[in-house]
Amino acid sequence: MPRQYLKDASLNAQLEKEGYVVIRMLSDESVKTLTSKFSEAHDEDKIVPFYATAHHQDTDFREQMGNAILKELKPAVDETFTDCELLGGSFIVKTKSDQSLLQPHQDWNIVDENEHRSFNIWIPLVDLTEENGAIEVLLKSHDWLRGYRHSSIPCAYQQVHNLVWENMKPLYLKAGEALIYDHSMLHASKANNTDQLRIAIASGVKPKEAEMFFYWNSNGIVEQYRSSPEFFMSQDIFAGPTGLEKVADLAYDFPKVDEMMFCNFAGIEPPVKEVEPDPQPIEVQSESDSRSFWETYTPMNIIREINYRLRSR
Repeated sequence: MPRQYLKDASLNAQLEKEGYVVIRMLSDESVKTLTSKFSEAHDEDKIVPFYATAHHQDTDFREQMGNAILKELKPAVDETFTDCELLGGSFIVKTKSDQSLLQPHQDWNIVDENEHRSFNIWIPLVDLTEENGAIEVLLKSHDWLRGYRHSSIPCAYQQVHNLVWENMKPLYLKAGEALIYDHSMLHASKANNTDQLRIAIASGVKPKEAEMFFYWNSNGIVEQYRSSPEFFMSQDIFAGPTGLEKVADLAYDFPKVDEMMFCNFAGIEPPVKEVEPDPQPIEVQSESDSRSFWETYTPMNIIREINYRLRSR
């Protein structure tokens, strides 16, 4: 029987089937509070195109920003989820820049996904539009491929990003609406092309009974480590499992999804590729042919004849 992650049975069923749900989680007052908190702590002119407070070098600052988010978000999470816990919080910001584009990806595993699921809560503090980088999701992709995920582990879908983009659904959320999605779901967002910051908050969620893990690619071996929210908020999570206890070395073949695999997953027809017709051989000039040698054997015709003979071997 499926695990009841969300208290609302119909929403839980959608989350299980589609990989995501959208609900209102923050009041207008909470949106204003968090927007002010972010603005007071940042100089807008110094923000990089794609910025997250969870990756700030100052760990005390990370904690300060995370606590401000959890204060506003936790009551809504307690009302929405069943026996789940929040795992810290981060502001996520896009400035006006082509570099603020976020390619299709899946979030990292933080639990044993053979036993449990984990989720992200992503809430914009501004209304999303086509111009400011609305988040996009690929429905049902959370169930396509079970694997291990971290920035040190190559993305299984990197060869088919164009197909992923073509099949994604943009979500034009209003400020305070929450996208709750499975960590293994493919998602992305285009660049912010407006003069206003696109500010959002995000927080991970896992079942209380699920142990937290960190996965790391060590020279082709995926290593599993016991982890915690404190590790993610206090360490350089891109640099490795500093201070964590190793659990196991995991056999993994680092799958690569090609066009045919993707189309099978998505239930779509493979893209039609144009096939160049074989060049026709040059007709040999007959006695009755009145054309001159150079009219028959033009440079292009000579090239076509060579290609034809090579292909016919």
